[in-house]
Amino acid sequence: MPRPDRSRARLIETSAVLFRRQGYAATGINQILEGAAVKAGSLYHHFPQGKQELAAAVVEDAGRNIENLLRRALAGDKPVANVVDLWIDLLAAGLAGDERDGCPIEPIATEAVNASPLIRHASARAFASWSAALAERLRADGLSEDAAEQTSLAVVALIEGALLLSRVHGTMNALEATRIGVYAVLDSAPKHVPGTDQ
Repeated sequence: MPRPDRSRARLIETSAVLFRRQGYAATGINQILEGAAVKAGSLYHHFPQGKQELAAAVVEDAGRNIENLLRRALAGDKPVANVVDLWIDLLAAGLAGDERDGCPIEPIATEAVNASPLIRHASARAFASWSAALAERLRADGLSEDAAEQTSLAVVALIEGALLLSRVHGTMNALEATRIGVYAVLDSAPKHVPGTDQ
């Protein structure tokens, strides 16, 4: 029985840490290959377009993992604010472990907005999937379609902005402060009234 090829997973895991901590442009192919302990042929076997295709796979993998975590948490009885609190706690723990950590997508997405449509589209899909997970729960909780979409987008934007500020300042202050903004956004979201167009 052939052994599974783990080189693809190692490439994604190694690149995810490097891209998150030092950025897309500052991470070289040789550094990735050395960290993943694989040869160049393996990288181009799995990712024929090279570094940008690998980065898009990193974004897709991280985005899917966070979406799955969110959906599992939102499927329970906890209020959305409590779920978002847990999400912020998780991000804060990552930053406490290494101040270079934060959102696994933002450093790649920010650098690749103009440089790589492949990465930009993967990043947009990942962020949209998090918003969609929140929006589905908010609709189930009584918000209208528009209110759920706008509220979920605002929550994701607040968290991503706070992560960026926390990394820049080297403190948790912005990430902790964003809880206030998230609660305000969730509390002010208009509930859908059955039988109306609102």
